[in-house]
Amino acid sequence: MVKNYLHMAFLESLKKLKDDWKLITSVAKKPDKDMLSYSIKLTLLVVGVVGILAYIIQLSVTLIIK
Repeated sequence: MVKNYLHMAFLESLKKLKDDWKLITSVAKKPDKDMLSYSIKLTLLVVGVVGILAYIIQLSVTLIIK
């Protein structure tokens, strides 16, 4: 009985997820070239900063342990 209920709840959540995706794709709009370029640059900058911080932390820990 519980297994059947969990199965039905899972199917309902998948159906809701599908409906949510349809709503998002119908409301979303394609970014213009400037906004896409800005988003890519910002993403690369953040990834670079996080990578540099991770490298500095890793180097510091390695030098402290050694």
